[in-house]
Amino acid sequence: MTRFAALASCLLALASCTERAADTDLEIAAGTAGVAPSAGAGQSAGGNGSAGEASRAGSGGSSGGNAGAGGVGAIGGSAGSSAGVGSGGATGGAGGVIDEPGPASLVGFDWGKAVIDSRLATNPSFGEAYQDGLALRAIYLAYKRLDDAKYLQALTKAADGYAAPPGNDLDEMMHMEAVVDAFELTEKESYRGPAVTSRARFDSYPKSDGVFWHGKSDRPNQLWADGTFMSLSFLTRYGAVFDDATVWPIAATQLVNTYQHLHNPVTGLLWHAWDESGQAPWADHPSKTNEIHWGRAMGWFALASVMTLEALPEGDPGRAPVEAGLKNLLTALAKYQDAATGRWYQVVDQPNDARNWLETSCSCMFSYASWWAYKHRVVDASFADVAKKGLAGVLQKVKKDANNRTTIETTCTGTSASDDLVANYFDHARADNEPHGIGIFLLMWEGMQ
Repeated sequence: MTRFAALASCLLALASCTERAADTDLEIAAGTAGVAPSAGAGQSAGGNGSAGEASRAGSGGSSGGNAGAGGVGAIGGSAGSSAGVGSGGATGGAGGVIDEPGPASLVGFDWGKAVIDSRLATNPSFGEAYQDGLALRAIYLAYKRLDDAKYLQALTKAADGYAAPPGNDLDEMMHMEAVVDAFELTEKESYRGPAVTSRARFDSYPKSDGVFWHGKSDRPNQLWADGTFMSLSFLTRYGAVFDDATVWPIAATQLVNTYQHLHNPVTGLLWHAWDESGQAPWADHPSKTNEIHWGRAMGWFALASVMTLEALPEGDPGRAPVEAGLKNLLTALAKYQDAATGRWYQVVDQPNDARNWLETSCSCMFSYASWWAYKHRVVDASFADVAKKGLAGVLQKVKKDANNRTTIETTCTGTSASDDLVANYFDHARADNEPHGIGIFLLMWEGMQ
């Protein structure tokens, strides 16, 4: 048995145990945290929006308004119930996608369009940071939904200026997904070269246990949960658009082996990072990890799993272990969802520490991944309620002014791996209209349509 097959077998066994445990102790009630159990007007979050970060690079922030994000009044009750608002219950054959409207599509205001329009009005240009790539991915998805020509123009204008990065670290690769998306929409041949060259960068990129290092020189031997998204967001789209089947085993290996090294069997959550050499200052633990459960790191892993499963062909041997890892993680995360708000904490497993705080971007990620996994039958119907409750909680942190210019509140700025719980996580800077928060909110909004 190969190492990959052995790890995949372990993940599948763990998923089976998780499912049996979930049958007895995972009950997420609908109708809480602003999720209305029946039809009616959305509840307003109220309050005044705080000033956005208009000068922050890549964010295109806008000044906050005084109109609260409407609650998710039209989001129904438990998935699969005939009383579920707008859904009539889950339908579809075993193994097929459940036929149920996304909870974002039932909200009475298109927050995704408003956030994109605010971003483009404030700052219509895009750089090469992965935060820009996040926004461009969401703009691609919004264009496919709304057929708004200015969204296609924004995507192609950015892609026109992108060349293949040198490939020194994973963060610098993510924005190249925009080139693949632009090629799919336009079939413009000038996009092919940069995309093909970017794909080739991964053929010689260094790895530990089959997983790409987060950085060649500055983070050697280190696997970060973040890195799965930074690499696979591009690779899986490249594989799908350019029909490159060599991507599929690479993608599955990234997720299965990263899960193995970061998984904490006590909580079921993932640590932020692992260093094969144990030489990183945060890796002086028996696990060689930083032993901190940072929310957004797990969110990156969850979104990378979703994008991989969207791209992997049916019957691919990598599907089952990737689904198992996603299921295990979401089951663990559901137990830490804040009952009062529907959101999750910056350090997910420390909800009772007064220094901790509810963080918006990871709440978007977990809500979206939970909804996707429910729709694709990776998890059971209780996760539809987890997702709806999470969306309602996130919308309490989104505001708009009289001109529909938006502010997304309380997002952690970018951070590196560390084992300093207080300085690097609890006390880390948070901001409104932070670039991570904008892009991730948009991915959630489009993914929950």
